[in-house]
Amino acid sequence: MPDPSQDMLCTALELADKAVGFYAKAVADCPEALGREVFERLVADKKKQRARIEEVYQGLMAGKKWEAACVLHEDQPEDMRRVFSILAPGFPPGKAACMTVVGALSAAIDAELRALAFFREHAAGATDPVEKAFLAEMIRDQRGFHVLLSDTRYYFEDPQGWLLEKERAGLDGA
Repeated sequence: MPDPSQDMLCTALELADKAVGFYAKAVADCPEALGREVFERLVADKKKQRARIEEVYQGLMAGKKWEAACVLHEDQPEDMRRVFSILAPGFPPGKAACMTVVGALSAAIDAELRALAFFREHAAGATDPVEKAFLAEMIRDQRGFHVLLSDTRYYFEDPQGWLLEKERAGLDGA
């Protein structure tokens, strides 16, 4: 009988692979430099997340318990709102982006929300404390990806509104 944790991790690997593929295609297709920069960042972050999931999955497949298969990280997650606030000023604010960029961002947001729900569902049923902590890391990562994508979509839909709200600056630079 398959182990539910291994099944969950196998599905998580599939989700990560799909996300990497989607973001890599978005990099190639995105006409906006800022959009490409964000999608490149997401490709790199998703690859790191996938490697983390793979490491735990391989450990469990080798017969290790969660405590031995999963080394929990003590580092603080990167604030994804701050990431976009740092990236955006390097690119001139333009008009609202074409719908292909906004559509790609919307599809990515939907996918990240599905992944977030997936990890939350499994966290609710997890009994091993290390597994729960690992899933909490995955949930935190998914929330960060969602924040980055949401801020990026808002920026492309309404650059001036984003600047007013997020940067708390006037359009005259004051």
